[in-house]
Amino acid sequence: MDSNSWMRLREESPQYRLAPALREADRFGARDCGWVEQMRPFVAQLSRPGELVLDPFCGFGTTLLAAALEGRRGIGFEVDPARVDATRERLCGHGISADLRLGSIDECSGEIPPVDLCLTSIPYFGCGWPDTQAGAAQLYAAGDYASYLRRIGDIFHRVHTVLGEGRYCIAMAENLSLGGRMVPLAWDVARLLSDRFELLEERVLLYDKPSTRLAPLTLASNRSHEYALVLRKARARADLEATAALLRELAQDHAFRVHGSFADWLRGEAATHPADADLLVEPDAPAINQLLSALVARGFQLTSWGEPVSLPLRLDDYRGRYYFRARRLDHSGQVLQLDIGFQLDDVPASRRCQPPRWIAGVPLLA
Repeated sequence: MDSNSWMRLREESPQYRLAPALREADRFGARDCGWVEQMRPFVAQLSRPGELVLDPFCGFGTTLLAAALEGRRGIGFEVDPARVDATRERLCGHGISADLRLGSIDECSGEIPPVDLCLTSIPYFGCGWPDTQAGAAQLYAAGDYASYLRRIGDIFHRVHTVLGEGRYCIAMAENLSLGGRMVPLAWDVARLLSDRFELLEERVLLYDKPSTRLAPLTLASNRSHEYALVLRKARARADLEATAALLRELAQDHAFRVHGSFADWLRGEAATHPADADLLVEPDAPAINQLLSALVARGFQLTSWGEPVSLPLRLDDYRGRYYFRARRLDHSGQVLQLDIGFQLDDVPASRRCQPPRWIAGVPLLA
């Protein structure tokens, strides 16, 4: 793989193309089956021989086939039983075995071994999946975009737990045209995943497709490209002094306590460089709204589990989530990040926020 920001895919090798019988048997016409040529360069560049490659949206096993051809092992998850059978048949035809599991990775109860590379194509929203009775696990059948994105977030949350530290996650996605409007799926997925992974790079995958001349004053696209979003599981490194200065400033008007690795750093006890600052606040909606508003005024973006947060908020709408993330990207590329935790359930008064103790000018969790 070279340093070009694009990769042109001219034709699919007949040797590794999905067999016509398997394509015809698929109720979706296998029109979402990717090319082995699409996957092999990423396998070769971002993993080592013998390592384990994961595809959480396995489909017809294209990633698993590409992994095997590059001397890697594969593990895949697929929610459609017919496609699991088709993948087994396809891989068997090439003399390949892989760890193939029926179901969604975020609902898997069995053990998942440590993974060295995640490489997948995102199932597209609004594609007209023929089984209207499919369950929530089938993203092709999602009825609305917000629910679809939440499921994507849940799945990559599990991917994050099994992916090795410092290893790559490649998610291929395309912006869509639905009902005459553009749906920025690739960009929304990039935003969603960058809340958990470090977004590093992109490759624009170009496909040769027939084109037509457009009538005057019209604009349309043959959708002959998609994005390979390159992410990595890596701990961010907070600007410690800038974060401490921000907390001292906030503490003048807002009640919170600092805990976790940033509190350890303030005490001089940190074992690692903190990635962010963890704050604990009383579960009081007006006070939390005031604190979050102060952060927005200072250029921070707010999310909860990857979803944007709009103010003012109701805490009951976030039951079970327990924290908000505030993140600011400065013009130099430096990121400041705060994770603001709260409690909604019945918590003994002794465990709630008490008047803060101060270390280095910052209120800390006792």
